[in-house]
Amino acid sequence: MTTVRSFLIVIVLLYAAFACQTREHALTGVWRTDSISNFVNGFSFTNNAFDEHWSTFEYGADGVMTERKKEKFKTYRYQLLSADSLVYTDSTGHRLSGFQIVKLSDEHLILKKAQKPYLPGKNQELYEVRFFTKIHADGKQ
Repeated sequence: MTTVRSFLIVIVLLYAAFACQTREHALTGVWRTDSISNFVNGFSFTNNAFDEHWSTFEYGADGVMTERKKEKFKTYRYQLLSADSLVYTDSTGHRLSGFQIVKLSDEHLILKKAQKPYLPGKNQELYEVRFFTKIHADGKQ
């Protein structure tokens, strides 16, 4: 029985490692921001008016993400802590931001981030949802 249990544990661990690698592979590439939705206590607003101030995000296979806006850029480290958790850190490993991965496919990425309440008190729900489309090397989206 111990052998079977050990075998099952190894299979589960291998599956989890493979799933994270697959997610990292799907995330690798350049993503264009399509829209950003904000939800505040039952009210929502979506900004989908693309302009030159919106960033593109390039996720490298080396765990480095480059945010580009016009000629400027910033780099961050990124980690997939689980199949639905994306975290940005600085070069020292300090956590800067975290997102829930709502959807990740070869073409679309949807990230959700909880926001801090504006007002004191309980029962407040604030979050932001960002929608992205992958930009392929041949320029197709």
